[in-house]
Amino acid sequence: ELHRTMPRAHITQIQRARNAALERMYEERRAFLYSKQGFAVEKELWHGTSVDALPTLLQHGLQPPADSMASDACPVSGNKGLCTTLCGTDCAHCTQAHTWGRCHMYGLGVYLADSAQKSHQYVRGARGSVHSMLVCRVCLGNPYLIEGNLLSGSAMHDLCACQDPSEYLESLAEDWGVANGHDSYYVKGQSGSQKLGLGVQNSEYIVFQPFQILPLYRVDYQP
Repeated sequence: ELHRTMPRAHITQIQRARNAALERMYEERRAFLYSKQGFAVEKELWHGTSVDALPTLLQHGLQPPADSMASDACPVSGNKGLCTTLCGTDCAHCTQAHTWGRCHMYGLGVYLADSAQKSHQYVRGARGSVHSMLVCRVCLGNPYLIEGNLLSGSAMHDLCACQDPSEYLESLAEDWGVANGHDSYYVKGQSGSQKLGLGVQNSEYIVFQPFQILPLYRVDYQP
């Protein structure tokens, strides 16, 4: 799957993630979404971030970012090349507000992609020529389709949950499901036709509930 969008990449190691607690919470969340919607869409997706953060993510799961900047003085979040934090909101170090910087276009969620090449762009802190990404099983539940462009680059940046984004979009691909809502965003890539800074080239998925994401593999590779 890596070679579909990165044909020259060389895989050096694949590590299977084993975490019984995360597996249990994922299954409970998936069952809840299935009971709510009558179905639950699942996909295996890529996630790229700071390589230094991967051990924490494999142990505790992928968490939506806090709306604060990572401080270099923080032993958990500092010096990992992160724009937001891995620690809790009670951290004495990470107190500066996270502001718009062409990041988190569709809210403060976890971003994943079905294209390894897209997630590779977010990898930081490679060990020499060796990079690392995660492959995750993701329960999207009933994803809300976003096509077209945002009204402004930062329009959805401060959203902390999957909610009706209609007022932030130039056009709507579907109506918001009022009865049962939606459980994630599926932002369809526009393959170059998007407006600069207002849409995406390649598709991405945004999840706000951490138990909807289960890390499966850490993939080490040379791009």
